[in-house]
Amino acid sequence: MDNPALKVSAAVEAAYTSALEGCLVVEHEPPGVLVARGSSTLDLLHRMSTNDMNGLKQDEIRATVLTTAIGRIVDVIHVLRREDDFLLLTSQGRSGTVREWLARHIFFNDDLVLSEAIPAYRLWGLYGPTAAAEADGLSSRASASALPTYSSLDDGYLWASAGGLSGFRLLAGAELQRRAEDRWGKRGPGTPYAEAFEAHRIEQGQPAPGHEIRDDVIPLEAGLWHLVSFDKGCYIGQEVIARMESRSRIARQLAGLQLEQNVSEPQEIERDGAPLGRLTSTAFSPRLGTIGLGLVRSAALETAPAPVRLSPSGASATLLRLPFEPLAA
Repeated sequence: MDNPALKVSAAVEAAYTSALEGCLVVEHEPPGVLVARGSSTLDLLHRMSTNDMNGLKQDEIRATVLTTAIGRIVDVIHVLRREDDFLLLTSQGRSGTVREWLARHIFFNDDLVLSEAIPAYRLWGLYGPTAAAEADGLSSRASASALPTYSSLDDGYLWASAGGLSGFRLLAGAELQRRAEDRWGKRGPGTPYAEAFEAHRIEQGQPAPGHEIRDDVIPLEAGLWHLVSFDKGCYIGQEVIARMESRSRIARQLAGLQLEQNVSEPQEIERDGAPLGRLTSTAFSPRLGTIGLGLVRSAALETAPAPVRLSPSGASATLLRLPFEPLAA
């Protein structure tokens, strides 16, 4: 899969390798954060989202998907239960949307108040075999808890990442953010660290908000099966999602793409002039070259690997099943 005509900077390659041999530290886009208070919080989240939210205990974290009546994604949220309230982490810029969506389904007798978290939080990722030691270096209170638990860390929280790269997520308040920047510097979007993380994310086939996770996508299409309970009671969008699962009829699926050249989004994926789906993410991998993720018709994967073309760029690509080879070995 190597393309010798394409190069990656030494800084990106070093950051990419650190996730395999040491620790890749990256600052992700800041999440939206809501505070939920009241005895009806878990009941509301349970009846509004795809995962089973019953039994979430203090100092535990659980992810779930809010969906519309036709099963489309409103947002993927992470819920941290604290002693007296809950933190709801949304995608960047989505806290207002999530707050409004939940508020319109609060019953008159529900005991629940939603508010924006003050001060704002920032989100870091620590990935690789030495991630736990790196977290220890930030604070003596850091502890590598296994999911579903999280650790309180000064004015922030630390928990193990789920899926994709092994490591931890760090939700940092103002003081912890200051120490993180003092220790690691700038590592947000546009830096080699963020580029390296994106390459690993795409290699692993992990969906991301704004790319694969969008408001016209059903959770199963985006590969979010692990966040859907098929045993719980009714929730908004359940009928559509349950029907797709029971009939094994997923209209679209995530697929991998090997690109002959780098392209800018948006791009449609076509074969013999017929539309198959859309390109959702691209990155340059030091191991695999230029790669991407796409959301395509399930039938298109029956003949994968298969040559495809991107429109409007006209670039050639190969449609692949996930995970990418040779990473499936």
